[in-house]
Amino acid sequence: MKEETQELVIRRILVALDVSQQSLAALEAAVELAARFKAELAGLFVEDINLLRLAGLPFAREIRYPSVVLQEIESPRLEQELKAQAAQARRALTAAAEQSQVAWSFRVVRGQVTAEVLAAALEADLLSLGLTSWPTTRRGQMGSTARTVAVEAPRAVLLLQHGDKLRQPVLVTYDGSPAARRALAMAVRLIPTTARVARLPLTVLILADEELPGTAECLEQEASAWLQERGLQASYRRLATPTGPHLAQAVQAEQGGLLVLAGERWPLQAEAIEALLNKIDCPILLIRGSEKK
Repeated sequence: MKEETQELVIRRILVALDVSQQSLAALEAAVELAARFKAELAGLFVEDINLLRLAGLPFAREIRYPSVVLQEIESPRLEQELKAQAAQARRALTAAAEQSQVAWSFRVVRGQVTAEVLAAALEADLLSLGLTSWPTTRRGQMGSTARTVAVEAPRAVLLLQHGDKLRQPVLVTYDGSPAARRALAMAVRLIPTTARVARLPLTVLILADEELPGTAECLEQEASAWLQERGLQASYRRLATPTGPHLAQAVQAEQGGLLVLAGERWPLQAEAIEALLNKIDCPILLIRGSEKK
């Protein structure tokens, strides 16, 4: 493995905040990673300009839970609610960061949510994002913002569903590509130092075509050699047909606590990511082959 493709330096972690439970899960994970990497935690609250514009229209109405009565959307009230939500998000960030002794910052911006999150991600090394989910299933539902950010974010993206936590074992896909090398190095760093025994709670999922004999064995030897140079060992599982369903089956069979996903054989497309989230019960960390500028 080439050294220049391995290291993903994490100095600043961005978490997109609102007042949802999914957002709090993303915050908890972001704080944990910031403490582990000694990184700065940056909280972002976006006042949705589209929602504010809608409130200015004379025909705009809303149904406020738990009532089923249509009410006019009043701009002053919406402004107050957004300010209250931003204050609540700031308090949650402050409490979590100070408890873990993590350096933090928080800012409120007004604009289109997706555009503002993507712009802020340029100044971070990793973005933590909570997904909406159905209460009866806990399965992640990628809204328009999450779908766009997952594909277009210039940095690594951590996707969490409601109730998700960063757990072990860590699973990482490996196909020998630069992105996969970066992912393997990151997967090792994601394992707490207290768990750093010779054999890590780490499973490397080898992605190789069954039509190319010997490829899987070569990839496994390559990953194993890199780990052995550092006095480490891992478990391996070969996926002869590296499709979404087969990957999901492997994650479930290994009882994965976190999936680090990267590689040329697994394109980071919104539809594929969402389908995978619907079948597994752990967060996904998407690693880029190289950082976008």
